[in-house]
Formats: sequence, structure tokens, C-alpha cells
Amino acid sequence: MTNITIGIIGRDEEINNTKYQAITKNNLKYLHNKCNYIGILNYNNKDNINTNILDLCDGIIFQGGSTIYEYHFNILKYAIKKKIPVLGICMGHQIIGLYSNNQKEKDLIKINNHYMLNNTHKININKNSILYNLFGDQINVNSRHLYKLEKVTKPFIISAYSDDNTIEAIELVDKENFILGIQWHPEDMNNMSALYDTFINEIKIRKNKKIN
Repeated sequence: MTNITIGIIGRDEEINNTKYQAITKNNLKYLHNKCNYIGILNYNNKDNINTNILDLCDGIIFQGGSTIYEYHFNILKYAIKKKIPVLGICMGHQIIGLYSNNQKEKDLIKINNHYMLNNTHKININKNSILYNLFGDQINVNSRHLYKLEKVTKPFIISAYSDDNTIEAIELVDKENFILGIQWHPEDMNNMSALYDTFINEIKIRKNKKIN
């Protein structure tokens, strides 16, 4: 185990009329024995965030989910301010994109052909991106989302898109920042170790710079 700690933002779930904030177990399979991880929970989904907890995190993962709250944007804003690396998955990807445009959840665009549980679709990856270094110019990903981003604003860039021009990945990666949003669900795929390992490695690089 390393001294790296990743905070995973809990998402709302309701099972048998009981409300939970949950962490997807499949995300943990790619983190297990590679880092420490803690759940970032919010009791009432209000705007406030516990910065004491966030300061324990060397990296943050925004999971997929169904509802975006204002506190999600506040966490992302704090992470960017503190140069904490971020990985956004599905809804997490949308949170990053909306934040770049100063938009809210209502500004997402509804789509109908990207939610097919047993299907995959091809995405095209831009050469000047972190994803290209990992996967090349094309990969197949799962189809598990109902909404898409309208646009992305600089300094964020679009790093992957599908054939119908849906934004599939965005990033802000430079010497200070590592923020990556991906529209698909890598945790439910079996060939995404490189993605999580790169995220962990980027966290280590940045943490070592802070220490030194």
C-alpha cells in the first residue's frame, strides 16, 4: 500500500425505501492494493463541503450517477484550486464539462442512442491527449449514458468523441493540473487498468513535487 489517498464522491441510491450514499465497488477493483481510498459523503446534498476531508485526498474520483448537486461543483472548484488530480466518470465527466462552461445540469443535452446496456460503441481519440498515449486512436466503450455535454470551454479540451460527435472525454492536463473526464464507465470494463494506473501515477508525481 502506498501513501496515496483517493477520495471517491458518493452517489445517491435508494434500496428498499432506504436512502444511501454509495461507492461503486467496481471502481475499487482498479484501486485495491494500489492506494488508500475514502468515501466523500454529503448528508443533505447542500452546497457546503468539508474541506478538512478534501485536504486528506491526493486525488478525487467523481463517479457516475443520476443527479448533479451544487456541492459537486464546489468540490471540483476546490480540487482545481488546490491542484488535486480529478477523474470524472460519466456524470463526473459531465460535472467537469458543465463547470468549464459555467452551466448547470439543465444544460445537458438528452440523447437516446447511447444507453444500451449490452452494447458498445467506438470513440475516436485525439492525438494530443493523455488518452491517446493509453489507448491509441480508437477504442470501444460501453454505452451507459442518457445525456451529453453541449460544449467544453478552454483551458479544457475535448480528447475523444463518438462518430455522432458526442463528447466522450475531456481533459486539462499540464504541469500543474490533471483533470480527466470520460463519458463511459471504465469500472465496468476489464481493460481499463492503464487508465486508473495513470491516474494514480499522476497523483504520485504531483504529491512528490509538493513534498520536495
